[in-house]
Amino acid sequence: MKKIKVLPKNIYIDVDGVILTRGVAPAQHLDKFLGYILKNYSVFWLTSKCNGDSKALIKYLSQFLLPTTVALLEKIKPTTFRLDKTEAIDFNRRFFLLDDELFASEVNTLKKHDNYDSWIEVNLMKNPDQLLHLINHKLCIN
Repeated sequence: MKKIKVLPKNIYIDVDGVILTRGVAPAQHLDKFLGYILKNYSVFWLTSKCNGDSKALIKYLSQFLLPTTVALLEKIKPTTFRLDKTEAIDFNRRFFLLDDELFASEVNTLKKHDNYDSWIEVNLMKNPDQLLHLINHKLCIN
């Protein structure tokens, strides 16, 4: 009997280092990545650039991205937090957190909730194809 892998239901994503690389260039494979996660997960912004409303964030990103990419980004749900991004995470549901770096306090919160392994450190400077790798391996449904 084949064992069914239970995957996280939520994905939380940052902007800098995940959607945009340094110098505000779009990440490689961004449209394919966004299409995949939006189809298979509930996707939430987890960035200081979005505080309960993603309109300003989408307007900001539209300066650097094609309209087709912006249309995908508009489907991502906003979150709200005061200090640490982890305040916006629903720890009652399984999740992935995609971010280039976390504060020590955010790492401590993830560890406290036994979810440190839910953080996927995204480093597009080191691995420009990381988003493609994620959908083919780490976030793969099959």
